[in-house]
Amino acid sequence: MDRNRLDLLIQKYIDRTATPAEEEALNSWYRDFSGEADPFPMTDAQEAAAGQDIHVYLAARIQRKKRPSLALFASLAAACLLGTFLYINWSKKPENTNLVANIPAAASENRFIYLPDSSKVVLHPGSKIDYQQNGSNRVVTLEGEAYFDIASHPAQPFIIHTGRVSTTVLGTSLNIKTWSTDSVSVSVISGKVQVTDARQQKTILTPNQQVVYNQHTNNIQQVKIIPASVIAWAKSDMQFQDMPYGQLAERLDRRYDVNIVFKNPALQHCPITGRFSGTESLNEVLDILSQTMGTTYTINGRTVELDGTACFNQIN
Repeated sequence: MDRNRLDLLIQKYIDRTATPAEEEALNSWYRDFSGEADPFPMTDAQEAAAGQDIHVYLAARIQRKKRPSLALFASLAAACLLGTFLYINWSKKPENTNLVANIPAAASENRFIYLPDSSKVVLHPGSKIDYQQNGSNRVVTLEGEAYFDIASHPAQPFIIHTGRVSTTVLGTSLNIKTWSTDSVSVSVISGKVQVTDARQQKTILTPNQQVVYNQHTNNIQQVKIIPASVIAWAKSDMQFQDMPYGQLAERLDRRYDVNIVFKNPALQHCPITGRFSGTESLNEVLDILSQTMGTTYTINGRTVELDGTACFNQIN
């Protein structure tokens, strides 16, 4: 089970909105792992910090309920156990993790990618990334254009190499583009980054700033930007008007590299109108579609099954 799906199930369990099938999926996942040794043991200090974080979270949840029910306490206790397990297993990463992804220039959809460190990437057609992770750095080599929403791991700087430019961040969202050997542009949507050119000249960028580096002259130009216009390409394939659900499913198949099937085939003909930012995860998209269409979904590996009453509702 992927981490995004697991996080969603845990939250639904805490909020008491999980369906019986979702509760069983969560219980099944927990049973599968409950007998395994912890591959990433924490120090006493890390365990204490995790316990304090969980205590604060539970206190906040309980404070919102004047007289919590026994069922709520049971849900919180289960969340505490699962939260501790997740903290232990995801507070550290394997020493060597890598991922290579590319999308053909002829593709009609962008590609959404989860990196092993939980960072999100939207890759433009014709682009390629090579991600490598070791104990001290997370390093990406990019060809083409990509939007990054980088998970914050202060002990592991995230470095993006693009042509003769390298961009270093700790946790931020940005857009990087290099379609030729002429120039590289780095645009910051949120957070702060440091751009280093071939002469080792460093430029600090904050939100709504962009640098364009000429790789022939080594000239670097810094300008103000409107973020929405810079990342407009990321949502170009996630806006649709009266599109049959089946056609949208094919688009999502290619974008998220999954296989969507309909338990109720009649759903394929339901028209959908929607507008997304283009940076949402698959679960976020499916949650919104399910809520507005009155449908449900389950994910098993790379297979997504949709079910529900045909044309129960439409997105406005």
